[in-house]
Amino acid sequence: MAIGIRKDTSQYTSGSDALHASMFPEHGLLETTEQIRRFELLRLAFFVLKLRKLEQRIADSQTSMESSQEQKDEQGFRRNLLHHVIFQQVLTLIKLDGRGQAMQIIEACQN
Repeated sequence: MAIGIRKDTSQYTSGSDALHASMFPEHGLLETTEQIRRFELLRLAFFVLKLRKLEQRIADSQTSMESSQEQKDEQGFRRNLLHHVIFQQVLTLIKLDGRGQAMQIIEACQN
């Protein structure tokens, strides 16, 4: 069964589709503080999971000792960059009163 994209978003085929569609702004613009907060929380989760994946890769390469110094430097750079991005996301979420949720996401993604 192929998945299609409808241009007419005013009609939905089921209640669950309507629920999921109501979570996103109609015109693709974030209008309320709650919408912006949810988007920023999603971005934070993405970056924290990327960091977790990178750290797992670094740990695996350290145990195998196959990485060159250049690869280790690149991985260190990426790790530092992700730490910076996560820090910036947390600052943004603090301004949006989402500090508690941000900390919950970070803690959940690290486990």
